[in-house]
Amino acid sequence: MRPVDKDYRIYGERIYLRPIVEDDTDMVLEWRNSENVVKNFIYRKQITKSEHLEWLKNKVDKGLVHQFIICDNVGDTPYGCVYIPHFDDENNKAECGIFLGDNKNRPRGIGAEAMKMVLDYCFEQLNVHKVVTRVLAFNKASLKMNERAGYVQEAYLKDELYIDGKYEDVVLFGAVNPYVLSGNDENV
Repeated sequence: MRPVDKDYRIYGERIYLRPIVEDDTDMVLEWRNSENVVKNFIYRKQITKSEHLEWLKNKVDKGLVHQFIICDNVGDTPYGCVYIPHFDDENNKAECGIFLGDNKNRPRGIGAEAMKMVLDYCFEQLNVHKVVTRVLAFNKASLKMNERAGYVQEAYLKDELYIDGKYEDVVLFGAVNPYVLSGNDENV
């Protein structure tokens, strides 16, 4: 993949997505390392500033990851990140993730809107065949958010991950590009 142009914008009904930049570092670290995000995240380790800057340099700037800041259409208030950390070129798949900051004034439903927007971006701009996302099964809000965004539960993985001293179940969601014929289509 190529890096996302820094001026690129994806507009939705209430929010827009813009590419992450180095100036977002302190804000993103505050969100990503907050207790509310960490407790629902598969990768629990706190992220340092140097690790984040290395992520930007070696992943985002090289196009290996597409990461966007979720912003309010009216006041430009940033609410969180949605990102595509894994591209599988051989199988034409990608994985998507999201985390939102603790802004108490954040409108309800913007997570689903952002996930739907990045799903459409993957299908329409990147021509990806399938997008997947993983959610810890106890995270009911995220399960509902992914369903509202257009993902379908494909698997329930029992005791999939060992986190904080216990095994956790993971729900795998997927969405297939409606604009691209699959090998399973009768007309192919």
